[in-house]
Amino acid sequence: MYIILLFEIILNIKYISNNLVVIHFKELFDEYNKLEKKERISKIFLDNYLDYKIYTKIKIGSPTKVIPAFINSNIKIFRTKFIEQISNFDFGKYDVYRPHNSKSFINITELLNLEEFYFFGYSLINETIFLCKNKNCEEEYEIKNFQLYAQTKKDKLNYSYSLAELGIPLLKSSNDQTNILMELKNLEIISSNIITIEFTDNKEGYIYLGDYPHMYNNIEYNKNLLKTAYSIPNYGSNNNIQLRMDKIYIINKNNNSNIILNNDEISINYGSGIILSTAEYFNKILEIFFNKYINKNICRINIERRNINNNYHVISCQKSEEFKIEDFPSLYLFKEEFDFIFELNYNDLFEQIDNYYIFKIIYFPFSCDNFELGKPFLKKYQMSYNVEMSTIHFYKKNNRINNIIKKEKSQNIYILVILIILVVFCLGIYYKKFFHTKRKLRKNELNEDFDFNIPINDIN
Repeated sequence: MYIILLFEIILNIKYISNNLVVIHFKELFDEYNKLEKKERISKIFLDNYLDYKIYTKIKIGSPTKVIPAFINSNIKIFRTKFIEQISNFDFGKYDVYRPHNSKSFINITELLNLEEFYFFGYSLINETIFLCKNKNCEEEYEIKNFQLYAQTKKDKLNYSYSLAELGIPLLKSSNDQTNILMELKNLEIISSNIITIEFTDNKEGYIYLGDYPHMYNNIEYNKNLLKTAYSIPNYGSNNNIQLRMDKIYIINKNNNSNIILNNDEISINYGSGIILSTAEYFNKILEIFFNKYINKNICRINIERRNINNNYHVISCQKSEEFKIEDFPSLYLFKEEFDFIFELNYNDLFEQIDNYYIFKIIYFPFSCDNFELGKPFLKKYQMSYNVEMSTIHFYKKNNRINNIIKKEKSQNIYILVILIILVVFCLGIYYKKFFHTKRKLRKNELNEDFDFNIPINDIN
C-alpha cells in the first residue's frame, strides 16, 4: 500500500510534457530615451504597443541555421521573408537561411507546378525545422518535411532569408497548409490544438501549443480549478478570440456608484500590447477621472495619426503629487462561467516613462464597439484556448485556494520524504535482523562436533 502511495505522489508532483511545443518569446521596443521631445513619448508608446513586436528564434534547414521569427497575430501562416530593416533589432546575432544551400529543402510549388502561389509572392516549400519540447529547450523536435512559405519574386528560390513570421491561428481552418497547429497535430507533434500564453515578466514569456497547463505543470495548475466558457463566432478578418462577458463596469469613487457599460463583448488579441477602448468607456473615464487633470494641464489627450483618417487618442499625465493615480477607478469584467470578476487597476493600466504616466487603454474612433484586450489583460490573467472546441479556459485562483494548494503540495513532499525514510528504516531493520539471525545460527553450529571443512563428497 505504501509503495503504491509512493508512486502516486511521485507521479503527482512531476512535470508532464508529452506532445507539447514551447515557444519562448521576447518583446522588441524602441527606446524612449532617444527622443528629443518629451511630448513624443505617446507616439513611441503607440508604435511599440500598437505594432507590438514579439519574436522567438527558429532553427531551420540542413545544415541548421538560426533565424529570428516574429510572431504576427495578423497572419495565419509560417513564412520566411527577405532581409528587412527593423528598428532596434540586431540581425548580426543570427544566421541567414538560404534554401538552395539546404539539403532538406523541397520546392513544392515548383515540383507540383503551383503557379498560383507565385502570384501571391510566396512559394510553398518543405523544410526541416526544430521546435522546443520544454521551457529550457533541453529537448527538441526535429520535424522533417514541415510545410511553410518562402517569399519569392520569381519562379526560383535563390534568395537569402534573414527572418521568419509565425502566425498562430485561433480560428478553425479547413486548409492545413495555412495552419501550423493542424500541421503539428497531423505530424503527431502535438495532440490537441490548445494554445496558452504565459508572461513571465514585463518583456518576455512563453507560448505553449498542444495541451492544458495542468497536464504539463500540475504543481502550479490544478485541474479542479479550470473554468471553461465558449467563445462567440468571429466573422471578421482578424485573428482575435471573441467572448461575451456578463457585465463590464467601473465604480465611480466620487459617489460610490456602479457604471455598467452597455457593450458586453470583448476580443482578445495576443498580438497587441494595449487595450483598445469603446467610445462609451473612454468618455466615462474622462468624465469621472481625467478631465479634472486635463483642466489643470497635468494630463493631455495626444492625437497620434496613422495614415489619413486613423487617429488614436493616447492619454499621458505628468507625475506629480497632485496626480492621484491610485484613485483611478478599476475596470471590472465579470464572466459567470468563470465565476470570477477580472479587475484591471491603475497598476495594470498605466506605464511610467520618465516623469510621465501613459494610459494603456487607447481610443480609436474607427475601431469596433467592443474592447480589444491585449497584453495588459493577458499578462495578469493567463488564458488557454482550444481552437477545435472554440472554448476559452481560465484557472480560477484566489489567495486562500492557492495557499491550500501549496500546503497540499508541501504535505505531499513531506509525506514522500517520510515514506522514503520509513522504507530505508524498514530495509535497515530487515537487513540487520536477517544477518544477525544468520550469524547466530552459524555460532550455534560451531558449538557442535561438526567439521565444516569436510568436503560434501567425503561425508559417508
